[in-house]
Amino acid sequence: MLLEDTILKLFALVDSVVELYLGTFIKPFLSIHEKFYTALNKTLRKVLEDHRGNIPDWCTANFITYARTVLVVPTLLFLAWDYQFVPSILVLVVDFGDFLDGVVARFWMDIKKEIDEALSSKEKTAASSPPTSDDDESYQVVTTGSPQTLPSWLVLHRNRTYGGFVDAVVRCIE
Repeated sequence: MLLEDTILKLFALVDSVVELYLGTFIKPFLSIHEKFYTALNKTLRKVLEDHRGNIPDWCTANFITYARTVLVVPTLLFLAWDYQFVPSILVLVVDFGDFLDGVVARFWMDIKKEIDEALSSKEKTAASSPPTSDDDESYQVVTTGSPQTLPSWLVLHRNRTYGGFVDAVVRCIE
């Protein structure tokens, strides 16, 4: 009993010291940290939006994560060779990359959402537009009224998945 009471009092003391430390020293820095990263997030997002057409498709959050992972090896090598400055810079770059991959992931998700919304509205307008017969994979439905040309599942799927990219490539080849 005495040992349990002593251990519980020790844990309560450690808990109080940790709470005091967190409340006194860490909490003020958290608000500064939040303001800094909010401003950094807005700035990076604006840069991505401003250069939207110049960002290659391969520059994804996964690519940034892989690049950060690759930087572990040179960091460890420089530390093994008793360098301090270069590994410190690499650690800062990796930390920045950790933040950047989140911003890039949200950026690409928003672009994907915009494309999906544009395609779904395009499909709605295509369904209500007058029939055309310029798609090879379309088929005609003959009803008692006038014949209609409807896009095939393949065309709809291709448009939804790739957007106008496939059409642009096919037109370039022709």
